[in-house]
Amino acid sequence: MTRTFFLLLLSFSTLFAAGELSGRRAPSFSLPDPNARQHDILDYRGKVLLIEFMQTKCPTCQELTKMFEAKLKPKFGDKVAVLSIVVPPDNLESVKKYIEVFKVSSPILFDSGQVAGSYVKASPQRPQMYFPHLFLIDANGQIRNDWQFLGPKQYPEIVTGTQLITEIEKLLSTPAPANKKPAKK
Repeated sequence: MTRTFFLLLLSFSTLFAAGELSGRRAPSFSLPDPNARQHDILDYRGKVLLIEFMQTKCPTCQELTKMFEAKLKPKFGDKVAVLSIVVPPDNLESVKKYIEVFKVSSPILFDSGQVAGSYVKASPQRPQMYFPHLFLIDANGQIRNDWQFLGPKQYPEIVTGTQLITEIEKLLSTPAPANKKPAKK
């Protein structure tokens, strides 16, 4: 009886572990960085991708940036890409200062709100976006998990990198499905 209950509990926790916006193809976009270089999400296909919607004055965003630079990049190298996306009121000046202060080596991209809206499925029922909002995307472009931070102490295992590293390792160890070639006529 105890074992059955434990297995049932484990099944439910696995089922509900992914964020509510997970399990769908990541919306496509092409956005500029501070040097006016365009970054197209399709250029990152084949890698695990973290997309973070952030604000430069957000303390949790700053902690995530530090963790990306200190833990994720040294551990995974070019197998994992990080794209941070800002929306107004952030601007070229605030982003350049942020890059300098936090020694950011990943692109920070500018969005007017349209890409953010497509990721969080903006609607009258969900009119507001909280920062940061982090999306974990697999090598095939599927959103595997997402975390919307509603407060500074939420998801400490993500901010420290522990759970995020575990999830990325799982994605990297899972072979990508083989591309099916059309049958020859």
